[in-house]
Amino acid sequence: MRTLNIPRRGTQFPVPCRPVLRSGDPWGGERWTPDIRVGTELPRLDLPLNSGRILSAALTTRELPRAHHGSAIAADVQLTLLTTMTLIESYVTDWAGPDAFLRGMNVKLGRPAHAGGTLTLTGTVTSSTPEVIAVEVRARSAEGTHATGRVRLFW
Repeated sequence: MRTLNIPRRGTQFPVPCRPVLRSGDPWGGERWTPDIRVGTELPRLDLPLNSGRILSAALTTRELPRAHHGSAIAADVQLTLLTTMTLIESYVTDWAGPDAFLRGMNVKLGRPAHAGGTLTLTGTVTSSTPEVIAVEVRARSAEGTHATGRVRLFW
């Protein structure tokens, strides 16, 4: 693994190695994109929501309004926007593999997702070019559609 030197403090941070990309690209080399067809369905992911998961995510992102963590056992504890975006990002990048990178992401929130329920993530490839693949993602909870979004990936 390569390391990145931070001259100000001299601390080394691990930097993951990236596959060789096309010439003209800042990384040099050839770019490849997997052969993924429009209409490809991503596998469904059912994610149980508990108050501990929601509370830790809200505190990690410093979203401290009481609605997100009013009580550790309350059923009205709900997911935050940042947590929802992180779950969607992880869902798509886990499917795409370690060589995929996010190019863009648009997420629109709908109904809230509360502790004690299940968040179901589904996705479909909506466009595929040699450079970018777009995936439409939907997150559903018991109350209805929690979030919809479009994630763009490249390799």
